[in-house]
Amino acid sequence: MSFIKLKLICLAILFSFFTSHAQEKQKLNINDLLKFALQNNYDLKKAHFNKVKSEFSIKETRANGLPKVEGDIEYKDYLKLATIILPGALAGTDQDIIAQFGKKYNLDASLQVSQLLFSLKYINGLKTTKKLAEIRALEVEKAESELYQLLHTEYYNLLAIYKNLKIIESNMESLKLTRQKIAAMVKGGLTLQTDLDKIDINYANLEANKEQIRSGITIQTNNLKYIIGMQPDVKLEIDTAGFKNLFREDLFLDKYASSQFDPDNLIDIQILNRNVELNDYQIKSAKAELTPTISLFGSYMYQAQRNKFNFFDANKDWFKVNVVGVKATIPIFSGFGNKAKISSAKIDKEITLNNKRKATEGFNVQYQNSLMAYQSNIKTCLIQVKNVALAERVKKQENLKYEQGISSLTDFLISIADYRNARINYVQNFIAMKKSEIDLLKTQGLLRTSIDQSLQD
Repeated sequence: MSFIKLKLICLAILFSFFTSHAQEKQKLNINDLLKFALQNNYDLKKAHFNKVKSEFSIKETRANGLPKVEGDIEYKDYLKLATIILPGALAGTDQDIIAQFGKKYNLDASLQVSQLLFSLKYINGLKTTKKLAEIRALEVEKAESELYQLLHTEYYNLLAIYKNLKIIESNMESLKLTRQKIAAMVKGGLTLQTDLDKIDINYANLEANKEQIRSGITIQTNNLKYIIGMQPDVKLEIDTAGFKNLFREDLFLDKYASSQFDPDNLIDIQILNRNVELNDYQIKSAKAELTPTISLFGSYMYQAQRNKFNFFDANKDWFKVNVVGVKATIPIFSGFGNKAKISSAKIDKEITLNNKRKATEGFNVQYQNSLMAYQSNIKTCLIQVKNVALAERVKKQENLKYEQGISSLTDFLISIADYRNARINYVQNFIAMKKSEIDLLKTQGLLRTSIDQSLQD
């Protein structure tokens, strides 16, 4: 076997391995989905990046108050030396003396050190960047809370589709048994072929419904993959092991009847509170521009001037120039620009306060509506539970009446459809109740806490 053929076989094996790995099916429950999303959701990653960026901004601002050390090396070749005119009296004559100043070749090497001693602008600027970092950290929490809400909402939508699939499949199994009985009756001449045809029509309709539901499962699963940040080529299967327990009737309890709305629990309000504090720092920073800035500076420099380029001659002199000083920069007049800047910062604070009042009232309305929807959905679920039991009893009665020959197959099939629809309606109302509970927890600012506790359990 040639080397090229061996290489091609190896590449084919590797390709097959990676392809099968990419197509490997992952079976995840809601907790697994959430853990995966916390690591891979795109919006959450963006919030984390902004948080890290704000932390670097703090370091960048803090650096302005740390010592600065700079080194300079400057070489100058005077093609024409500067001319200086000296009074002739220096040489005892009435005529001015024209002389050239300096040397042709010059080399300066210096080291400058500076340290900020006092600046209110720097102090408030550092506080501002720290407050921005706090806001970015809260935005990460907000992104997580929104992810929790979106993921659970879409998960419950998928759950409803799966539950409807179970109902349809159960209905199809029931029709199969009924068809066997009717086929025997047709063969014995006890009923007409049309009864068997009606069964087949109903079964075909259920098969079409089943196909639509399977398509819906694929679409909704793809939506979940996008939300959690999973690659499209990964085959995802939702673990439905706990679905049955989720629909228990003992869950229909109003757990939030005594709950109260507290805006301070909401991340959005906390962000607005931080923004108000940020506006205060921005006002102080604008005012601080009118205060002096004091800094310490020092310079250590060597100079060399030569008529010839012999700077590396150790026998030639270098001249030292050292200086240390304190500098105070005092703003005197800025054309009223700073006054306008302060006024603008105060307006920004009023805008933030207005946004906070509006948001608080809006979240209160959302809380009231979510609580009402949750309580209404619980009552509707209890009604649907009774309706399912009633539809099941009617179905059994119609089945018995048909077998006794005192009722038509049409009435029996109608009772089957009514029972199926009652179960589907119950599922839809139950999912609406669970989604309204998620919304209610979100409007209370308790969604992340509630879900995190369930993850620990």
